[in-house]
Amino acid sequence: MRKFLQTILYELSFYVEILVSVILVIMLVLLTGILATEIVTIFGGDIRINAYLQNFLNQAMNIAIGVELIKMLSKHTSGTIIEVLLFAIARHVVVDHSSSLDSLLSVAAIAILFATRKYLFTSFDDSNNIILRASQKVKIANILARVNLKGEKNEDLRDFMLRHLKEEEKSVTIGSSIYFDNLALRIDSMKGNKITRIEIIKSLYS
Repeated sequence: MRKFLQTILYELSFYVEILVSVILVIMLVLLTGILATEIVTIFGGDIRINAYLQNFLNQAMNIAIGVELIKMLSKHTSGTIIEVLLFAIARHVVVDHSSSLDSLLSVAAIAILFATRKYLFTSFDDSNNIILRASQKVKIANILARVNLKGEKNEDLRDFMLRHLKEEEKSVTIGSSIYFDNLALRIDSMKGNKITRIEIIKSLYS
C-alpha cells in the first residue's frame, strides 16, 4: 500500500509541475504584454532615461528567468538548471547595483558554471530513451524514436545491432552497446542467443 501511494504521489508531482508551468506561462505572457505597452510611456511625460532603463531591464531579466524556470520544470535536465542559474547571476551583474567584489564573484560563478557544463557533463548525462522490439524495422524505429539510423534496406534493429557489434568486435550480451553521435543502442533483453528488445538512448542535446 505504501509503495502504491508513493508511486501515485510521484506521478502526481509531475502534473503539479505542469500546472505550475502553465500558470507561469500565462503570467509571463501578460507581463511581457505589459512590458511592451510601457515602451510608449518613454515618449510622453517627463521621465528620467536612466531610471526607466533600469526598471525596464529589471523586468525583462525577471521575465527571462521565468522562461528558463518553465524549461527547468518541463524538462528535468542538468542543462536547464545551469541555464536558470546563469540567467539569475547575469541579472545580478547587469541590473543590481552591487559592489565590485560582488560583480567579480558573480563573473567567477558564471565562469564556473560554463566550465562545469563543458567539462563535467557528457552528452548522455541528460537523455531520453525508448525500448523497441528487436524485430522492428530500422525505418520504423527512426520514426518512433525520432532518430536517423542508417540501416540497410528492410533491415530490422536486431540485424542492425548485430552488424555493428560484429564490426566493433563486441560480444552479443545484455548491456552491449553501440555508439553514434548523440545516440546509442543497447541490448535490453535476450531470449537464449536471440536479441528480443533494444533500447535507443538519445541525448537531449542532439
